[in-house]
Amino acid sequence: MERLRGTPVHGNISTTLEHHMEAIHVTQARRKDEIINAANPQRQGAPRYNNEKDVLALAAAIRELAASTRKARTALWCALQMTLPKNASSGPVKQEVVERDSGIIANNNNNKNNKREAEG
Repeated sequence: MERLRGTPVHGNISTTLEHHMEAIHVTQARRKDEIINAANPQRQGAPRYNNEKDVLALAAAIRELAASTRKARTALWCALQMTLPKNASSGPVKQEVVERDSGIIANNNNNKNNKREAEG
């Protein structure tokens, strides 16, 4: 879309897509951990806590991935609207609306980062 426009997309769109990639990598890592720990035989008397912990971590990563996917779709829609020519028959969304939606995306990303820092 940047090539179509000839200029970079709004910074919030790039940030949202980076967060989406991060969520994908986290989900992949949690799934890999679950598979590795499930493949190792349980020792006699060892608690099942680790297995449950892996499943809960994977579930949390999938939940975050779903939220990130929704935000990425919205960001890509904004980028598309900014890329479309102004005289399109469907009438692209006004620049103010796109910037407002980009601001909402930025606020959601900031809230998510603040939550991570509080939990970490």
